[in-house]
Amino acid sequence: MDDINLHHRFLNWRRRIREREMGEVRPAQERFMRLLKNGDILSYQGNSDEVGCYVAPQPLSKGTCYFEVTIVDTGVRGTIAVGLVPKFYRLDHQPGWLPYSVAYHAVNGKLYNGNPLGQQFGPKCARGDRIGCGIHFENTEAGITTVFFTKNGKEVGSVEVPVTAEGLFPAVGMHSLGEEVRVDLQAEWFLEEDESMMMVDSHEDDWGRLFDVRASGTKNLQVLPLPIGHWNEMGNIAYKHVWSSVGH
Repeated sequence: MDDINLHHRFLNWRRRIREREMGEVRPAQERFMRLLKNGDILSYQGNSDEVGCYVAPQPLSKGTCYFEVTIVDTGVRGTIAVGLVPKFYRLDHQPGWLPYSVAYHAVNGKLYNGNPLGQQFGPKCARGDRIGCGIHFENTEAGITTVFFTKNGKEVGSVEVPVTAEGLFPAVGMHSLGEEVRVDLQAEWFLEEDESMMMVDSHEDDWGRLFDVRASGTKNLQVLPLPIGHWNEMGNIAYKHVWSSVGH
C-alpha cells in the first residue's frame, strides 16, 4: 500500500512540474557583454583587446525584417560590426566570425559570412553613417535565406546565408575604446519604386529575353551593372533596370 501511495505522489509531483513548465512564460531577453546599454545607445566598455557584442531579444521576422545601427562615434579604431547571429551566439566574437552568422564591418567595408576572413563588400562607414541589415523572407528556402545590407538607406548588396530553426537575431559588435552606436530595431526600409533588382545569368536565352524587351517594347531599357558586392554566390550578377519613354 505504501508503494502505491508513493507512486501516486510521484505522478502528482511530476504532473505539477510539467504544468508549471508549460504555464511559465519567459520573456525574451537581450544579451550583451563588454558593452554599456543606455536606452537605444550601445557603448564599448572593454579594453580594446576583447570583443563586445550585443544580441537582440527577438529574431528578424516577416513583420520585423530589418533594423538599423547609426554610428555615433567610431572610437579608436572604428571596429563596429552590424549583422545577424544565432540566438546563443558567443558574445566574445564579432558577428560574422562564427558559423550561422553574417555581418558588415564598418572599418573596412568587408562582409564576414561565418568566417573570420572577410571579403570586400561595400564602402567603409564613419561617424553619422547608418548601417542597415534585413532579410528577404520571400527568398528563404531549405534553410537558406537572403540577407541584405544598406548604408544610409541605399542597398549595398546581399548574400545567401544558412539559418537555424530559431532564426537570425540582430547583432552589433565593437572592439575599441570610444565606439558608440544607436540601435533601431523597429527601422523600416523600402526599395525605391523606380528602382528594382533583376538577376541575369550568363545563359543566352536570358540575355535574349532581356534585350527583346528593349527591341520590341514601347519603353527603353538601360542595363546598368551594379558594384561588385551584387555578385551572388552562383556567379550571377545583379543589374538595375531603369525605364524611360522612347522619344519619336
